[in-house]
Amino acid sequence: MSYVQSTDPRLTVAGLPTASAMPGVEAFARFVGEGLAQPIVAGFRQAAANLFETLGVAGRTSTWGSSKPGKTRDCCDTPTDPCHCRCCIVDADLVVYGRLGERRVVPLTVENRWRRERKIKMELSAFSARGGGASPVTGELLPPAPEFTLLPCGQQAVVLVIQSTLPSSPAPKPDRPNESHQTRALPDVDDCLVSYADLRVEGCEIRPLRMAVALLPRDCADYRIICRCECC
Repeated sequence: MSYVQSTDPRLTVAGLPTASAMPGVEAFARFVGEGLAQPIVAGFRQAAANLFETLGVAGRTSTWGSSKPGKTRDCCDTPTDPCHCRCCIVDADLVVYGRLGERRVVPLTVENRWRRERKIKMELSAFSARGGGASPVTGELLPPAPEFTLLPCGQQAVVLVIQSTLPSSPAPKPDRPNESHQTRALPDVDDCLVSYADLRVEGCEIRPLRMAVALLPRDCADYRIICRCECC
């Protein structure tokens, strides 16, 4: 039944819907709960699952062996202080990290940005501590260094070998014949030891390059093999 009628054929107003044709409260609540709220709740659940999974992986891959948040602490866990693993390096163009007793190979490339040949002579100073004290680090430039010729717009690869050793000291007599002296008395640094050297490149209009070699103790960022049962 139309509520508004007009004799004018250009004006037509449809009738209002009856109460039986309108959706009920139960249908409206189902539409809000399943149609609108369900995708939002599912998104929050997936985000929470991804967050907890990421936190769990970070806890399992920790190199310091600290206890995991939210879990019972292992009776063998001891608090660690990585202060001795922090290196204070100042005014260095090139930094090389290593351990005491390692031999590191550092590749270098000298480029010529001029359109004429250049006579190059490389010179590496002795390594020393920041205050000028003695250092266990030594360096050597391999051929074609220290002297070579750069072609116009050319480049030359150079290898720098860095060795770190401590003065040898007499080791005690081993208890077993097959036991090595070096295995029983392998020296190490107490904290991060930084040594500096200058690399001069004559023939290039550049300042001397400041090189730093940081020797880390062996218990810094070491790989932990934990003997315990996690899956049984």
